[in-house]
Amino acid sequence: MSVPESIAVIGLGVEGRACARRLAELGIRVYASDLRTDVDTSDLEELDNVEVDLGTHDLDKIAECEAVYASPSIPDDAEIVRKIRELEVPFLEDALTWPEEADFIVVSGTNGKTTTVHMIGHLLDALGVDHLLGGNAGGGFDGYATLYVRAELERPDVVVCEVCDMTLDYFTTRAPGYDVAVFLNLGRDHLDYHGSLDRYAERAARFCDEAEVAVVKCSGRERDVVRLMSSDPVCFDRLDVEPELRLRGRFYELDAKAAIAAVSEVTGEDPDELADLLSDFRGVPGRVREYKVDGGAVVVGKTDNLSALRAVVRDYGPLDIVFWGTPRPGEDYRIRGLGRVLKEAGVEEVLVFPGLSEETVPDVLRELEGSGLEAREVPADEVVERALEAAREGARVGILGNGQRRITRMQREVEEALETQ
Repeated sequence: MSVPESIAVIGLGVEGRACARRLAELGIRVYASDLRTDVDTSDLEELDNVEVDLGTHDLDKIAECEAVYASPSIPDDAEIVRKIRELEVPFLEDALTWPEEADFIVVSGTNGKTTTVHMIGHLLDALGVDHLLGGNAGGGFDGYATLYVRAELERPDVVVCEVCDMTLDYFTTRAPGYDVAVFLNLGRDHLDYHGSLDRYAERAARFCDEAEVAVVKCSGRERDVVRLMSSDPVCFDRLDVEPELRLRGRFYELDAKAAIAAVSEVTGEDPDELADLLSDFRGVPGRVREYKVDGGAVVVGKTDNLSALRAVVRDYGPLDIVFWGTPRPGEDYRIRGLGRVLKEAGVEEVLVFPGLSEETVPDVLRELEGSGLEAREVPADEVVERALEAAREGARVGILGNGQRRITRMQREVEEALETQ
C-alpha cells in the first residue's frame, strides 16, 4: 500500500497520543478519539491536520479515513473494534507491506528493553545494515503506528520495535507478524495489569511463540516462560560471549547478549565478532550510569520497579544514600517492598522526590519508615546539588526510582556539573 493520507487513532493513552501527534507531523490527516473526557489533548488540538473527539468514537469520521489504528490497550474483542470491522475500514496493521520485505525484531520484558533495542541498532549500524528503531511510547519512542508508517515510507532491511509488556496481547493478535521475539526478563511490574507473574509468563510465552525465532533468558524466574512455550528458544543468557562494555552491571551484560543473539539471527554474523562491536556503545539517556565524584560516586537512572532496583543496588552498591522518585497514584505495586529492598542493601538514608507525582510522596515515606529507614521528602530541584555534595564527602549516592523525564534531566545536570569542575 501507499501510506494512508488519513488515519483514525482510537484510544488516546500515552501510546495513542504519541502516535497521533507524530503521524500528523508526518503530514497525515488524523482523527483521534477516546471515550474518556479527561484526556489532555492540548498538544494535538494545536495541529491543523488533527481532529479530536473526547467522550465518543464518531463512526462516520472513522469511515472517512483510509486506515484505523486502535490503541494496543483496546482488546481485540472490544465493541469499538467490532464496529470498525463492520465499517470495512482497514486496520493499519493489515494494510502494511513492509513486513514482507524486512526482518522484524520485537523486544519486550520488564527491564532493559530500550537499552537492548539501542544495542541492536548500534550493532546494525556497525554492520552497515539499513534499519529503523521505534515502538513503545512509554519507553521514549514515538509509538507503534509511527514506526509502522515510517517503515512503509523508508523500507529498511530491519525494523526493531520496543514492546511494552502491557501490549503483549496486542502483538499476538493485531500487530504485524514478526521474525525474532526477544524476551529479556520477567519482573514484578505492571501487576495491576497482569494480575500475577503466572499470567504475565503466559502472555510472554504466547508472544515468543508467534515469532519464527524466540531469544529468551532461560534461567531464573524466566524458566516459567520457557516452560510454557511450544518451541525451543535461543537462550541468550547461555551465549558464550563476553561483550566488553563501557557500562557496568550484570543486567547490561545480559542486554548485550540478547542484542547479539537477535542480530546474529537476522544477519548470520558470528556472535563473537558482534560482541566486539559493542565496546563503544555509550548507553541510553536516563538509564543507569555511574559517575565518579572525588571520593564518592553518583548512580543515576530510572529504576521504576523492584526488580530493576534490586539489580542496581546489587551491581552498584553499597549505596549510602538514595534519592527515590515517586510513582503515579494507584501504582502501589511500585511501592510495596521498596523499604525492604533498600534496607537489605544497606542503604542508610532515603530522600523522596516527586518523580511522577507529589501525591504519592506520603505513601512512599510510610513504606520506608515502616521498614525502619530514615526517610524524608526533598524538592526535585535540590536533588542533584545534594547528591553531588554528599558524593564529594565520600558517599555513594543513588538517584533512582520513577519519572523517566525528570531522572533523565537530572542525569544531564550531573554530567554538566562534572564537566564544569
